[in-house]
Amino acid sequence: MDVILVPGLWLDGSSWQDVATRLTNAGHVPHPLSLRGLTARTADRSGVLLADHVALISRTIDQMGGPVALVGHAEACGLVHAAVNRSPDRVARAFHIGGLPSADGTFVFTGFAADAHRDTPDLARRRAQDAALDALRERQRTRHGEGVDSLQRLDDDRRFDVPATIVATEYTTDDVRRWAAEDVDPAREVNRLREAVLVDMPAGHWPQIECADAVASLIVDHLATRGRPPVAGAARHA
Repeated sequence: MDVILVPGLWLDGSSWQDVATRLTNAGHVPHPLSLRGLTARTADRSGVLLADHVALISRTIDQMGGPVALVGHAEACGLVHAAVNRSPDRVARAFHIGGLPSADGTFVFTGFAADAHRDTPDLARRRAQDAALDALRERQRTRHGEGVDSLQRLDDDRRFDVPATIVATEYTTDDVRRWAAEDVDPAREVNRLREAVLVDMPAGHWPQIECADAVASLIVDHLATRGRPPVAGAARHA
């Protein structure tokens, strides 16, 4: 299956390199995207809107010959959810890794990603130990701009029919259930998803780099699932 991989804002498509290799080996066709203004640290992002990012994902879906899987990371989960809203009949499954499908009228930039661009002591330590992570950080943009300052606009309830896998990384599936039960942003959509699996995968800011094997295996396993997955709120540990 064609698998469209959307990195969190500040990352480029190369952040999916290890996951993409594993998906190819499993017989899938990965399409890692670099969103507008994220191809280089010096790229101009002035005037880039959330709608521009969603349009790129939607165009990529349109270029595929059949059903696709959409994989979002961190705040890009909101972008993926908006693309599902545009083409619910084309998406076989959506994956939200380290983020949640932000609701209509909310912002895709949430507390889950607020520290992702900051050099914390833990990040500095991990950068010193991992050359790939250090190289990735040097390519990041630290200015998110209007791409995450725009409100999410969703209008097709068929988005709730698309099966979803929600992967909790820097928080837990219990947290997600609690937020959803309280009907607070950014978890308001979770209870409305008709078919969803919640998975715990403890990781840092960038699970596609830090635990690429686990991320790729989860995608492959969930795309191989036949029949109805557990309903939203039922966690399956990978």
